[in-house]
Parts: sequence; C-alpha cells; structure tokens
Amino acid sequence: MPIIIKEMHVRTVVERRIVTEAELPEEILRRIEDRVVERLSARESGQPDPRRQTRRKNER
Repeated sequence: MPIIIKEMHVRTVVERRIVTEAELPEEILRRIEDRVVERLSARESGQPDPRRQTRRKNER
C-alpha cells in the first residue's frame, strides 16, 4: 500500500553571516537607509507597519 504525504513543513537555514558596510554596493546601502528612514517616520506618525502585520499572518 503506497504512502501519500499530504503536507510537509521544512525549515532550513542556508547561511547566516554578518556583512559589513564595506562589502555592500552603494546602491544597496541607499535602499536599506531609505527603508529604515521610512519605517522610523511611519512609527513617529503613528502608522502601523503593514509589512510587519503580513509577516505575523504568514507565520501562523
């Protein structure tokens, strides 16, 4: 009798490492800075971060 796998959850970490500013291209640094400034200004104005809410929904 064959076994059927209906659902499979796999969690793996491929690689984690610390990257310094010197290793990143200028364009990527600017993007990161823009995102940080965007999120901080949204917090100060009292608006919730929509990406954060989406992550929480996806984790469930």
